[in-house]
Amino acid sequence: MPSSKTKIAIVGGGVAGLVTARHMVAKLDIYSITLFEQTDQIGGTWIYTDKTDFDKHGLLIHSSMYKNLRTNIPKEIMALPDFPFQNVDGPSFTHHSMIREYLMAYAKHFNLHPYIKLNTLVKRVEPETTRNGRTLWTVTYKSLETKEEITKTFDAVVLCNGHYSVGRVPHIPGIESFHGRRIHSHQYRMPEIYAGKRVCILGASWSGIDIALEVSQYANKVYLSHNLPEQFDSKMSSNVEQRPGVESVLGNVFTFRDGSSAEVDDFIYCTGYKFTYPFMSTKVEIRTNDDHVEPLYKYLVHMDYTNLFFMGLPTLVIPFPMMHIQAQYILAILEGRVKLPSSQQMREEYEIEKKSLLDQGILLRHINKLKERQWGYYDELAAAANVPSVAPVNRKIMEHVFHMRDVDFTTYKNYQYRIIDSENFSMSYCKPC
Repeated sequence: MPSSKTKIAIVGGGVAGLVTARHMVAKLDIYSITLFEQTDQIGGTWIYTDKTDFDKHGLLIHSSMYKNLRTNIPKEIMALPDFPFQNVDGPSFTHHSMIREYLMAYAKHFNLHPYIKLNTLVKRVEPETTRNGRTLWTVTYKSLETKEEITKTFDAVVLCNGHYSVGRVPHIPGIESFHGRRIHSHQYRMPEIYAGKRVCILGASWSGIDIALEVSQYANKVYLSHNLPEQFDSKMSSNVEQRPGVESVLGNVFTFRDGSSAEVDDFIYCTGYKFTYPFMSTKVEIRTNDDHVEPLYKYLVHMDYTNLFFMGLPTLVIPFPMMHIQAQYILAILEGRVKLPSSQQMREEYEIEKKSLLDQGILLRHINKLKERQWGYYDELAAAANVPSVAPVNRKIMEHVFHMRDVDFTTYKNYQYRIIDSENFSMSYCKPC
């Protein structure tokens, strides 16, 4: 007898995949799940490796984790609501290894390992329409150890393959003539290799600032090149100089947009990442240009295939709790507790929202940067799925972190936060180790 359970394919074993699996494993009378992970361990981008190019199977290294990275969100609000961090007394902005340990403990606690296929590469995801008009998904995957390829059919697919693994590298005229070391932040691991060097870092978002702070402790000179209105010089080491974006390169001479130039030994692109779904059938429309994925409803559901989900796309959010709510919203759709509008209605609703954001001066590539819009997003999904939203104290702490970072991005991680109740928190300043 064929199983009456809803068969779910989850692509990716990072936070998004684990959270999705956790909620489905709680309903094994309804769901039959398979989580595909191409590496040999769970954790996604939180797995640190010294390797920067290819793994043992010849695949591009997935993780962008660098050796000294600490979280930019306090662990007190970063935690998944049903699984708090055990080390309550430790620093709020914790080293990445603690997050990996946390995810390992999460997977063990909720008994997720029996449903995870490690060393398994998803090669193709293809929609099939049945006679009664239902869409099913054929997933072709390959064991990287045995090389065996298998194709199976699923009722729904949840894409959790992350978006911090394929770096976006803008073309700069003359860059081919530069013979120094040239990497994307995806390949950055440790600052010591830049000792005594003149380093240009292109981009001054979260990773650009973090890496500039690290590299400046070893480099002779750091040029922080960006087109943001903010001025960072006064908060950086004296060997850091702010310049506009790079206009062109000739040998080791970089010319910036203000006409100034500098000699450079090493170049680091901190220019963001691409959204990529290389395994997806061309039958499925996915537009990923300009750092934006369409056509998605609520940043999550494909408008033409409402059993195809894209987890964890919004940024400038509290990612773990967001995915906790997203996963439950997905279950509510699959179980018929949330009734989606028609494809046309979803598109119309989306276009109205998109036009409103563009009219406010928000660029297309920044639409998924929710920041202050994240709270309404959580509340909306949670209310529809009839699950708790993020507690008000989380918002208060997050807004305090953003404020302290704006005041001084070199010291904001020295604060320690403690949640008192759902509305209140305390904080104290701790000298860095």
